[in-house]
Parts: sequence; C-alpha cells; structure tokens
Amino acid sequence: MRHSSLIILSLLLIIGCSDKRDPQALPTATKPNPENWPTTAWKYDTLKSSAHFRPLIDSFPGKYSLLIVNNGQIAFEHYQEPYAKDSLIHVNSCTKTVISLLFGAVFKEQLDLNENRAAIDYFPEYAINDSLIRKIKVRHFLSMSSGLNWKGGIDATDVIRMSNTSDWAKYVFERAVAEPPGENFHYNSGGTQVISTILHKQTNEGLMAFAQEQIFNPLGISAFKWDRTPKGIPKAGWGLHLKMQDMARLGYLLLKKGKWNDAQILSDEWVAKMSAKHIAANSEYDYGYQVWIPKTIGTEGFLFRGSYPPSTKIVAVLPELNSVVVYVGENYHTIDLLRDFIVPVLKKGW
Repeated sequence: MRHSSLIILSLLLIIGCSDKRDPQALPTATKPNPENWPTTAWKYDTLKSSAHFRPLIDSFPGKYSLLIVNNGQIAFEHYQEPYAKDSLIHVNSCTKTVISLLFGAVFKEQLDLNENRAAIDYFPEYAINDSLIRKIKVRHFLSMSSGLNWKGGIDATDVIRMSNTSDWAKYVFERAVAEPPGENFHYNSGGTQVISTILHKQTNEGLMAFAQEQIFNPLGISAFKWDRTPKGIPKAGWGLHLKMQDMARLGYLLLKKGKWNDAQILSDEWVAKMSAKHIAANSEYDYGYQVWIPKTIGTEGFLFRGSYPPSTKIVAVLPELNSVVVYVGENYHTIDLLRDFIVPVLKKGW
C-alpha cells in the first residue's frame, strides 16, 4: 500500500513539473499578436526586409523618398532631399482623400442621408434655384461625377478663377451643368471644395479644429499645415502639408477600416464606401470617394494621389498585403513602382 502511494505521488510531481512549460515553447497560435498602433512613433522591422527592397532604389529612376509599412511596422524607408523624413510636404491632391475621410467622421451617424442630399441644400444663402444644379448630390462631388463644366488639370482655368474669388463654393455652383450627374468621371477640385465647405459649416469650431481634435491628435499627427481660402475654410483640393510618416498614419487608419487603438474613428462602412468603385476614371484607374483605385498593380488597393511639378505623391493602401506605401518624388510612374517592384516583394514576404 505504501509502495503504491509513493508511485502515485511521483506521478503527480512529474505531471506538475511538466505543466510549467517555457512560454516560448507554446504553440504559435496561443501567442499574443497585438496591433502596432504608431500613435507616438512607428516601430521598425527592417532587419530582413530592407535587403529585399534596397534593389529598387537603383532600378526605379529619379529623385524620391519612399516609406513602406507592413504589418504595422516600417519595413523600409529611403529619403532624399528635398523630401526629407521630417519635411512638411505639400501633398497636393492627396488632400482630397483626407476630406473624404473627414466626411465620414463629421457625418458618422448619418452617412447615407448626407451623401445623398442635394449639395446646394447646404447653401441656402446662395439662392440658386437651377433645377439642374439641384440634381447634383454630395456623392457626385465625392466621386468626381457632378456633370459640371469644369476646366482643371493642365488647363486649370476654373481652378485659377475660383482661387481669385472670395467664395470658392459659390463659384463652383455657378458653373453650367454639362451632362447628367453620376454618368461620367470629370476631375473637379472645386467639387471637393464644396464638400470641405459643407463640413466646415457642420462643425462647431470649423473643419480645421475638428480635424485636429478628431483625427490628427488621436493618430499622433502634431505637425501639419493646411492652407485656407479667403473665408478661412481648408483648401480641399491641394492645401495640406504633412510629414511622410504622418501620411502613412492616415493610410493606416483606412487600412484598419477606421479603427485606431480601441477607438472606431471612422465607421468601417464609410471606409468600404470610400474605397469602392463608384465610377470608371480611365484605363488605369477607377474612382471611389476621393480615392483612386488602380486596376493593374497586382493586388487590391486604393490611393491618395496628388501631383504638381516637380513631384508626385501617393499613399497606397494595400489591404491584401496589410501594407501602406508612401511615395514622394519626381518619377510619375507610380503604377510601375507598385506593380513591378513593391507588390511582388510584399507578396513573397521575407
């Protein structure tokens, strides 16, 4: 009997000791996998990844700076003057995507109501009763399909004329309707300014203060500049200046479907709507709500995109690869950069 008791006691001791396993020996599935939220600073994971991305510096010509975020950490960065790491860069039309992001934040609880409302309804002071203008919904300005006769881009006649007025939104509504809204893509920075003006009117302290309190501060964006119109409204088409790592933060917010740490800053519904195709733009891109959707980069994605000589800027959000790419530089062939260099490396991993 005593012999049996000793055997049982020995077995219990063995079992007890064997349960005190090294945590590192636990199966991978049981290890915590926290999100990397770069609220104060980005984490780096460049030891192995840099070797994979370094060859593209010699292969992709021109002066540029490049930042690649993968799995919430900086996987590669390369900076060339005048696009330095801490430079406030004029992001040009990338500002438009930030306006769409802010639309989702301002109208968080009533997105459908406000995107489907006639845009002119927000401006009773203009006393414009044109029945064709009333057919333009806010969503048509968001998707660059307002149907207004507008000269922008290379022929920037309307952009220049609008910039020389005191009321930019009013100038837009005074343009003629050339075709039914929602049928065709026509790039119109003035339409984005209408959206910015709507948001500015809807926020108690103005859009700039709202953006800082509700978006920039939570994301850890403390240094920025945003040019304003004569009425003090943020210039929506091209007015924002940001650091490259802060451009990546905005991309990462959309990559994470509007979530930051424990807060749902934007609804995932709005992020999905922003990044969905609303109209065909050209052979290379479809267009969402102030975002470009490339057709030929070899993975799902959407872009903030802005250009003004001598440089072009993109923030590419690549959900399938859990990555964000920020490029600022003098080579405008950013589709080639993504398709031929960056996406293949991200797909292979390291």
